[in-house]
This record gives sequence, structure tokens and C-alpha cells, in this order.
Amino acid sequence: MIGLALAACAPAAPPSARAPSAFTELPGPARLPPPGPQAPARSLNNADLARDFMELSFILESGRPLPRLTRFEGPITLRLADNAPTSASPDLDRLLARLRTEAGIDIARTSAPDAAITVEFLPRRAIRSVVPNAACFVVPGVRGWNGYRRARGTAATDWASLDTRRTASIFIPADTAPQEIRDCLHEEIAQALGPLNDLYRLPQSVFNDDNFHAVLTRFDMMILRATYAPELRSGMTAPEVAARLPAVPARWSARWNGRCAQAPPAPAAAPLRVRPSASPAPRAGPIRAPPLPGSCWAV
Repeated sequence: MIGLALAACAPAAPPSARAPSAFTELPGPARLPPPGPQAPARSLNNADLARDFMELSFILESGRPLPRLTRFEGPITLRLADNAPTSASPDLDRLLARLRTEAGIDIARTSAPDAAITVEFLPRRAIRSVVPNAACFVVPGVRGWNGYRRARGTAATDWASLDTRRTASIFIPADTAPQEIRDCLHEEIAQALGPLNDLYRLPQSVFNDDNFHAVLTRFDMMILRATYAPELRSGMTAPEVAARLPAVPARWSARWNGRCAQAPPAPAAAPLRVRPSASPAPRAGPIRAPPLPGSCWAV
């Protein structure tokens, strides 16, 4: 998910994109084993979770600050294009089931053209003509490739200009392996729904440019669950969200609980690193979250 600058003029932000991963091309329509939540690697306390949530939610991959929290409000519909490769539909169904059960997001497939999220498949050369080094990408404010080409470079496709999320489109190469299609579905749908940043210090997450994980982890589901918590809403500023965060983990199921005393320490926080953009953007300063109760979560 590399933030790459397009040739379009400001103020539009570059789309959120996934970097190509190193994998072996699979011949034919090979069926991949269904991914599931990974076994806990370490425990995360509420202070760490709050810090990660704020940095993921209020800074773009380019380092540009976001003025407000945005998400979809109400039930979310998603349409898979008719030309989707055969492996995409079952992988998508498994992903949406996890989003409903693990992140608590009200999301379902539809065939209606007015779906909130559209997943479209294109020749790789078409995607590379827009974002040369990306495997796939997501943009807000449009439905489908034609809509994106018309709106490209305008405020409609600028994440920082949104007050809430109403539509988004995901573009994935049709001429690639099933594994890459699955990985793109996980990463780009997650960013269409929630965080737009990547942090190198998060080895337990897909929100990391090093691509340690290709499918959504327990940590990612916790971040998405927090994004859609009833205590939060679109339009809230960073201080408003930080003030509400302490109430969020208290409602979560005990199945997320871990024991900090038995887990290895979390990696030390490293400075946020981003890939250079063609046009400089104001860098966000530290985002502070209030101290939270001392619960721990297995991620």
C-alpha cells in the first residue's frame, strides 16, 4: 500500500495503493487455502492501540495530515465487477464474513450499480499507466474506472477533502495470480473502510509497506472495529477522537483479551517513514492519545 503521487495537479491526493509483493505466479485458477486470523504474536496494551489508531487514521501515507476522521456511516454495500476472476468471489465472501464477525462492520455484497464500494478488474497495463509501481489501488468519491478517469485530479478523489465516506472504487489487475488478487482485496478493502496510513513499526499488520502480512490480522480487525465504534463518527477531529477512545475497548469481546505479562515487549516506536511524493505535503506532528485503562489485547 504505497502512497504514490499521480501526475494530476493538487489538491488531489494520490490513491492508496498496494506495492507488488514477491510471490510465485500460480498456474491456472488455483484455489488458495482460506486465510483466517493469525495466532497471537504479542499483546498490545490500550495506550499502544490508541497511539496506533490515531497515527493510522489521521495521517496519509505521504505524511499529509488528515483534518478529520472519515468512515462509511450505516450499512455498506460492495459490488464485485462482472469480469472478476473466478478466485475473487469466494475470497471476497470469506473476507466480508471476517469483517462482519471480527470487526463488527455491517457490510454485504450487492449487484446494484450504486454500491458504496466497487471492485473492478482491469488489465495490469491500465493500472500501471496510473500508478506505475502499484499492484492495485483504491480511490474515494467515484464508482468504477470511467468515473475515476473523469474525476482524477479533482477534490472528489482527495481523501483529505472528505467529510464522510460515501463511495470508493478499488482497481485490481485481472491478469495476475489468485494470491495477488486475494491480497489486494484484503488490503484495499481495509483502506476503503478505514486507515489510510502505513507504519513500518507495525509488523503485525497489513498497514505496513514491508508486506509482512498479506491478509488482515487480528490487529487490523481491532483497528477496523475501533473505526466503526458507535462512540466515533465521521467529521470528528483528532482531539475529539482521542477523547472518546477510552470508552471503545471496554465493550469488546473477551476473546480479544491477552495477558501482557506473558508476552514479549512491543517493538520500540520508530519515526514514521513514508515514501517521497512528487509534491511536498505538510507533515503531521505527533498525535497524542489520552492514557487508557490498562487492558491488554492479543494481536
